[in-house]
Amino acid sequence: MFAVVATVPLLVACGGTDAGQPTDRRPGMLANLPSCDRVPLDADAEVDSQVTGLLLPEGARVTSVVEQGALTTVAATIRMTPLDVRAHYESRGDIDLLRAEDEVFEAEVLMRAQERRTYLRATALCADGTTLTAVVGPDSEEAGLPEFQSN
Repeated sequence: MFAVVATVPLLVACGGTDAGQPTDRRPGMLANLPSCDRVPLDADAEVDSQVTGLLLPEGARVTSVVEQGALTTVAATIRMTPLDVRAHYESRGDIDLLRAEDEVFEAEVLMRAQERRTYLRATALCADGTTLTAVVGPDSEEAGLPEFQSN
């Protein structure tokens, strides 16, 4: 009796990479989401977002600012994909990018600016629209910012 052994390449999806390293990006996958014409990005009222250290991409609509002790949580929407959001922060020269990861439908960025540290999560809402959640706090490892969600 003969046994047949077949080897099949295994494809593994990663949770992203540290800042500056390439990652497998599949923007075509975002086309499977509903059209942003059907998802209202401007349904919530825009609010003032004067938060030291908060550097959102131009065009972001801030809909909530909540102070919680030393941390401030900001919610916003923007007409970009999570991959575009990550690329935006990677290209900025006015921040210290500490870490960035993406999983196509979601991107996470940890940055330092204006003596503050910001954790930002960008989550796809529609094909080219994204919700942003930023937590801004002291520039410290012990600031209590959210952790990256990678596996």
